[in-house]
Amino acid sequence: MDMAAMMSMMSQGGSKGPDPASADDPSVHMGRFFPPMDNLSTEEKQEVMQRAYEKLKASFDMLAKPDGSQKSPAKSCQSLKSAHPTKPDGQYWIDPNGMDSNDAIMVFCDMQSGASCIQPKPGMSQEITIMSSEDDAWVGELDNNAFDINYKADSNQMNFLQLMSTSAEQTIIFHCKNTVANLNRNNNKRKAVSFMAWNDLEIRHRGKARYTVLSDECQHKKSSWAQTVFKVQSQKPARLPIVDVKVEDFGRSDQAFKVEVGQVCFS
Repeated sequence: MDMAAMMSMMSQGGSKGPDPASADDPSVHMGRFFPPMDNLSTEEKQEVMQRAYEKLKASFDMLAKPDGSQKSPAKSCQSLKSAHPTKPDGQYWIDPNGMDSNDAIMVFCDMQSGASCIQPKPGMSQEITIMSSEDDAWVGELDNNAFDINYKADSNQMNFLQLMSTSAEQTIIFHCKNTVANLNRNNNKRKAVSFMAWNDLEIRHRGKARYTVLSDECQHKKSSWAQTVFKVQSQKPARLPIVDVKVEDFGRSDQAFKVEVGQVCFS
């Protein structure tokens, strides 16, 4: 709508009947979206029309190009980048399911790649020591000292973001003390950790669903803290984020570990 169309609409007078929105908007008077025009000068009429036009245009722009605010969430960081290519990296609101801005989620937007990154909560587990004779243990299922991995998005929004994306990636850091994470001292992976995917697939060091290891200090089983960094990348976004970790090297009181969960990014 341009100024000429706005002028034509305003010259026709107000709509019939009361306007239910009038009580919420001080610019609405007697059922009209502008003050009575009869007693205004030409200059005053022009000013009123300009204000009304700018307000209406801003409303249309907000619908057509959401700015990533809580009141105007984008569909994803990619759509935000397309609509506002000069916006910097940072925290923005998105609404993948597009149903209601009230269930929008805050994410980190990488505006270079357009990736939407959801943060874990919490990002780091407590220190965990497992005294058990079992061969393996899922950290989220421990009887004592369990660590539940959650994220700052409900499952509905997560599922819609997965459907909209073509790839996903996440980094997990395994902090260790006298505990193997990937390779052991004999250079094999018999005690390597595994991850549970969002879609209940086990991601291991081998097989079709596998992780990569960026660094592996835990191999040396030091009595001081060290770390192994894992990265999971997939062209099947439904696999991420990671929801649990399986460990296999435990059973002694001098062994301990912590799990640091990185953000999951969808592109």
